[in-house]
Amino acid sequence: MSFRFLKSIGVFLFYLTGPLLSFGQNHSTVDLFPDSADNHIRIPGTRLSLILPGQFYLTHTFTGLLKTDGSAVIQVYDLPEGDFYKDGKSFGKEQFESKGAKVLAFKQFKVAGFPAKFCYMVGDSAKSILALIFGDSTFSTTLIGLYPDTALATGQLIRDAYASISYDKGHHVDPFETAPFHLDTTVSRFRFAVFNEPLFIYSLDGKEPAEGHPFLTVTPYPRKEGQSLQEISQNLIVKDMQHGLTNPFLKNISLDSVGGFEAYEVEIYCELGGQKGVLYQFIATGKNKTIVIEGIANSDFDNYVKEFRALAHSVKIM
Repeated sequence: MSFRFLKSIGVFLFYLTGPLLSFGQNHSTVDLFPDSADNHIRIPGTRLSLILPGQFYLTHTFTGLLKTDGSAVIQVYDLPEGDFYKDGKSFGKEQFESKGAKVLAFKQFKVAGFPAKFCYMVGDSAKSILALIFGDSTFSTTLIGLYPDTALATGQLIRDAYASISYDKGHHVDPFETAPFHLDTTVSRFRFAVFNEPLFIYSLDGKEPAEGHPFLTVTPYPRKEGQSLQEISQNLIVKDMQHGLTNPFLKNISLDSVGGFEAYEVEIYCELGGQKGVLYQFIATGKNKTIVIEGIANSDFDNYVKEFRALAHSVKIM
């Protein structure tokens, strides 16, 4: 799984082929971020504001909104360095249908004064999807609304929220504003480099890593109720194999408590893009949150795994 490939993964592939809704009702909320006097609320970690739809609240579990009964979500992917005209090329009726979706409506219009594309579709698990992307040549923002296909009133709430969107290009976004974790970077040479939602990416020099250079990613994971950490690891390995990881050999497997949090750890020696590599995996859970940390290296395996482990073991779940 190269860094270049990691950045190219379409967000919709997960929603169209995986379990669409796995959120429970007991997730912690975040404070509201008032944007104006007209009830617009800024989504933390983004430059997007909207009027909070009834029965939805801001959540730490992901960037966006969760319905109070856990049956629906609005996830927000705001890319300040994106490009709507490039990113939007993969947002089309044919692309979604090739992933197995049934497209019921596809429209192009403007959102908050910016060109936009909207798609209403159903997946293969009785869930409806309301997908929206908008932006210009300097950014792209995507919203994914997921809800049971029989909950028509919920679908209308999501549409109404989309219609209320405003966007402030001048707002400075702190990627750690809602991060449900903290890492002690003094214990490793890896430093925070870039936020490629939902991934926090760390590299040796704190810059976007070049092809073939080691890097580490941290991401909150929407864990299903009753799902074990080992099952999460296995699912992630299967997905990595679908995207080019081959001949995996698992080594140094551990299920233990790290920093007071339940954790699963494994080293996966494999081939990445035809080269020998190692994928270090650390999954920790606590406070109703699950964090997945993955480090990737194509050389000097022992030393880099030590670096990955040192940083992963410093994790604090907020």
